[in-house]
Amino acid sequence: MKNAKSKVQSVSGMRLPILRLSILLFSICLFASRVQATVIKAGMMLNIVVKSDKDLSQIVRVNDNGTIDYPLYQDASVVDKTTSELQDILTYKLAKMIESPMVLVSVLTENPITLYILGQVKKPGLVLVPPKASLQEVLLAAGGNIETADLNRVKIVHKNQGDENASYYDLQKFLNSGDLTLLPGLMDGDRIILLSSKKSKYVKILGSVNKPGFYPIGEAASVFDMLYLAGGPAADANMSKVRIISSPGGQRADFLLDMQKFIDNGKTEDLPLLAEGDMMIVYGKTITWTKTLEMARDIVALLTAWFVISSVLKK
Repeated sequence: MKNAKSKVQSVSGMRLPILRLSILLFSICLFASRVQATVIKAGMMLNIVVKSDKDLSQIVRVNDNGTIDYPLYQDASVVDKTTSELQDILTYKLAKMIESPMVLVSVLTENPITLYILGQVKKPGLVLVPPKASLQEVLLAAGGNIETADLNRVKIVHKNQGDENASYYDLQKFLNSGDLTLLPGLMDGDRIILLSSKKSKYVKILGSVNKPGFYPIGEAASVFDMLYLAGGPAADANMSKVRIISSPGGQRADFLLDMQKFIDNGKTEDLPLLAEGDMMIVYGKTITWTKTLEMARDIVALLTAWFVISSVLKK
């Protein structure tokens, strides 16, 4: 009995600390939920993050009339709603457009900075971003860059400075290396300009092809692919004499390619690849069978005419 009684007392003694711990944890969770579910007031800056759609992730200001300039919820007031309630509303509205949307709404404790992003981006203009936003985050806020953008030379003009004091940053180098020190610091009022790439997005194909001209190039276009994009070789094409002019690594290269040899051996996949701005010239044969037959026909015609004229003169 004594052993049973002592066990009950020990269990009862354990319950009190566990109960206190549970109350403490509940209080912490309740406090955390209250901190997270902030009541929204006019003038606040809200950070709306939609995990599955960067275009719908925006920083918006609560206007004096209580509305926000957000695509899915512009006419109703958000004042006196909590961030959790607005989160639920936006999740419900987005569920009609996106499968299983994940929305987070929070109040920015620091005022966002205003930046102007121009040039080769999908949505040029003014963007609001957190004070410590990176250049890559700013580009995403502008819808991302378009294909013609030169990421090797992103131009940044600081507020109250002219173009002569502009700075240039190699964003492509950061994307390749992941070195955060390569990203510039951004300040309120900065202008970010994505310039157009000077590289040609085309390959020039000339000479004895059926459709000479400029042709768009993909990521891995061989000489063979580009030749047939230009309609294939013409009747007088000399496939043993194809000239390639390119600039790999900034160094000019100019060489003749015996393409016929690759074709005869069935190894067209081993032909070199062409890059942006390259030129291919297919030379024509000096003498072709067609030209030979035409010449022979002309000679026969001349001989026939000479024979007829000679016969008439003899009479």
